[in-house]
Amino acid sequence: MRSFFVTIGCIIGFAFFAQAQNHGSCDKAVLIDTSSYGPVYADGIPNANLAMPHTNGTYFEKPHTVVWFCIDIPYDTLLTFDLVPQNPTDDLDFLLFKDETSEIKNCSACRASQRTFCDKIALTRMVPVRTNIAHTDTSLNGITGLSVTAKDVMEPPGKHPTYSKALAVKKDERYYLVVDNYTSAKRPFTLKIHFRFPQSDSTFQTEVNDQVSPSIKSKYRKGQVPVYIIDSLTKAPVRAKIEIEWANVKDKEPIDTIATDLGLALKKGQKINITASVRGYLLGQLSYQAVTDSDKAIYVNMLQIKEHMKMIFKHMEFEKGLAKFLPTATESLNDLLGFMNNNPTVKILIKGYVNDPYQYYDAQYDLDLSKKRAEAVYNFLISKGVDKNRMNWRGLGNKEMVYAKPSNEDEMEANRRVEVEIVK
Repeated sequence: MRSFFVTIGCIIGFAFFAQAQNHGSCDKAVLIDTSSYGPVYADGIPNANLAMPHTNGTYFEKPHTVVWFCIDIPYDTLLTFDLVPQNPTDDLDFLLFKDETSEIKNCSACRASQRTFCDKIALTRMVPVRTNIAHTDTSLNGITGLSVTAKDVMEPPGKHPTYSKALAVKKDERYYLVVDNYTSAKRPFTLKIHFRFPQSDSTFQTEVNDQVSPSIKSKYRKGQVPVYIIDSLTKAPVRAKIEIEWANVKDKEPIDTIATDLGLALKKGQKINITASVRGYLLGQLSYQAVTDSDKAIYVNMLQIKEHMKMIFKHMEFEKGLAKFLPTATESLNDLLGFMNNNPTVKILIKGYVNDPYQYYDAQYDLDLSKKRAEAVYNFLISKGVDKNRMNWRGLGNKEMVYAKPSNEDEMEANRRVEVEIVK
């Protein structure tokens, strides 16, 4: 069925707009307000101001390829996160900066031209609030980040803990995270943020349950699994168009309704695909498999639309070697069309990729096919009345494959994808 969030799955491309990723400098930082972002590549131009040897973990030892993230804090909490490399031997290092440009008092150049944080960091060597430059720990699959159990705010190079201490943050503060792939291995990683309240060790699900009113929770009888549509930051209910399809079409009829929540009778092992849509939000998508005959609840997090966010459509599929849609692509195409109609001011960049890890075809063939498939999505939307001035497209061939050596159909599908990026 459909499976979104920030990219469309299948071979497809685009022919316009900036560089493949373009988040390798501070001013092009990925704006993060969601719990998970990726896979993403550290492929930016190194900044000499971020590197200085023998600083005991305050800065990178040497400048390498980087990617920047911008994190706006939604509420007072403890900031923790994981950087999860696809390749467990990749060595990811990071620096975390607090944006305090409004408090700068001794930077005449900054004041004179009303420079932002990114301009200031280009001028001076600012001190990060958290860092981790430790060598990769393969026993943790190369994962690094901030943790409530870590003791030190900075970890220097060498065999040291790969987690640094969690940071107490306040609502509306802004932080910049810059990640350096020390190995320059050209493999992606995923950023996973876990906002936690300082006064509690409650899990994400407990936090959400506290937001759901007792009357809503009590209306579902035993044997029903509640599905809640919520804002990813406030956890408030969101009234949305909800579509549910069963992986095994013989299980039950599809559901199509408008609500903030609904109840499902799910048996252990049954799989469903959920899509939620409403103006002002990215499409909310979730694939879920019941763990027991009485699972507690399912939460679909809705992300408010922001520039540079992406959506993934896993089932926008094409005939082999052609730019002709398979019947299975119909629902994903209609989902994208619905999104564009619901959000008439949003502009998008359609980016297409193919799965060709061993370069079976030449690079030009891959590039041309990805362009044609991206253009096919573009033409479909135009044929349905979407203004062409709201869209650009680009083909990227087999660049930035999520899995460099895919071992199964799911991994190949992740490589042959279409990404739709918000460029509004």
